[in-house]
Amino acid sequence: MPGPRVAAARTLIGVDVGSTHIKAALVAPGSGVIHVARRATETHLVRGGGAFHRPAELLAAVGSAIAECVASAGGARNKPVAIGIASMAESGVPIDRRNLPVGDMLAWYDPRPERQAAWLERQIGAAPLFARTGLRPESKYTLPKLLWLREQKAADFTRLRHWAGVAELVALDLTGALATNASLACRTLAFDVTARAWDAQLLALASLEPDEMPQILPLGRAVGGLTAGAATRLGLPSGTPVAIAGHDHLAAALGAGVTKPGDALDSMGSAEAALLVTEYPVLVDEVRRTGFSTGCHALDGLTYVSGGLQSSGALVEWFVDTFLGGGAAAAAAPAGRSARSRTEPPDRYALFVSLLEQAGPGPVEPIVRPYLRGRTAPHRDHSASLEFEGLRETHTLVDLAAAVVDGAAYHVRWMLDELGRVTGIPLNHVKLTGGGARNRRWVTAKAALGPGRLEVVRTDEAAALGAALVAGVAAGVYGSIDEALTDASPFDRVTAPPTVRARYDAAYLDRWLPAVVTRLRQTGNS
Repeated sequence: MPGPRVAAARTLIGVDVGSTHIKAALVAPGSGVIHVARRATETHLVRGGGAFHRPAELLAAVGSAIAECVASAGGARNKPVAIGIASMAESGVPIDRRNLPVGDMLAWYDPRPERQAAWLERQIGAAPLFARTGLRPESKYTLPKLLWLREQKAADFTRLRHWAGVAELVALDLTGALATNASLACRTLAFDVTARAWDAQLLALASLEPDEMPQILPLGRAVGGLTAGAATRLGLPSGTPVAIAGHDHLAAALGAGVTKPGDALDSMGSAEAALLVTEYPVLVDEVRRTGFSTGCHALDGLTYVSGGLQSSGALVEWFVDTFLGGGAAAAAAPAGRSARSRTEPPDRYALFVSLLEQAGPGPVEPIVRPYLRGRTAPHRDHSASLEFEGLRETHTLVDLAAAVVDGAAYHVRWMLDELGRVTGIPLNHVKLTGGGARNRRWVTAKAALGPGRLEVVRTDEAAALGAALVAGVAAGVYGSIDEALTDASPFDRVTAPPTVRARYDAAYLDRWLPAVVTRLRQTGNS
């Protein structure tokens, strides 16, 4: 990037509010991410499977992370000039007449609104709903949550003057203004993805009107400036622009440079999303029946088709907690460590990586169907479960750890193949981002499986980087979104040896996929 502009731009902050962590990244235009502040996303569980976040806890964590980035920037010359916000979608909270949140925020994966989702399907029909919203009627979306709140939390619902999702709530807290981006609005089941506007008929089912929902802003327009109170808390000037960058996976697409029709992104986190950028909403019923969704890209005018694996990083966490706790962790520690070091609490994820390194090039013999939390796409099946097949007494933790990442990689190959099939768009390259992209063996498995070439984005914080780029447009650091995207993260192409590719391809086509298809037929989901 041109040197004079970098000097004048100082720094930007991008915030990524996820279901596991809240991250704020300090970004220098032309140089990328220079500091990351992380906070845990506090989640409270309800007996029977419910989960929620407390708005005050979430907002405090966001503010703390932003303040850390401001402090790390140093003196006034490097002071951040704008804040961009990306977040998980679907979750949200009523806002009262004083612009304050009312009650708790149901987590996006909270299953309690299942009955309300089923009611919506009976009232409208799954196919007509998909034709308007690009979504299937599921409990995770906002409209079923609103119906559940109206029924189960009537006192909170009656105080609703507006509805705010996670990113919108953060921006409201910082600026006093309520607005959103189409990539977040389209995850509500109350948004027309073709018109890119709130659907009055669907909102009426929850006794709401479009003006009670956040205003849809073009990408790069500020929601507002920091209030005096927020500015004091964060250590920034009053009026500092705050912009909504959108759904975290789509903000990651911005940070990774996945911004043209035909571009594909594999975004790894606790859940893993695979998305393919399209020129227009793909609302054919085959997409719905296969379990994919269609939505609005953060970039105005573009859309996408996507599917998800709800237990990607979460599956690794389960494995680590189940097999590498306590004495099992010590037993799994690599040989050669001193007696003292073997008595110290081990880093269980480091042990997991060590197991993978011991496994060597894959694939391994056991196969895993990685459905710790059911399957959403392809072919939605909430009853699908985590299964190991082909285990023998000779197999060790090394084999099990490798089988877990191989199983997740096989599923993503299946998602990507199906995305190409239902859209008719060949996938020539896929960009990989997220924490799992640091795991060498996992990345090698993905490179071996394809489809197309694998390009690993260098930053671990693509969503926060994308949010910062949007903030830069809002502050005038960049003259346009196109100019900002020239600061998207670079990437490295990763390949696998031909022999490894052949072995993975055979294991996927001859063993893993037939086993999954057989199970589909047995359960009637094919």
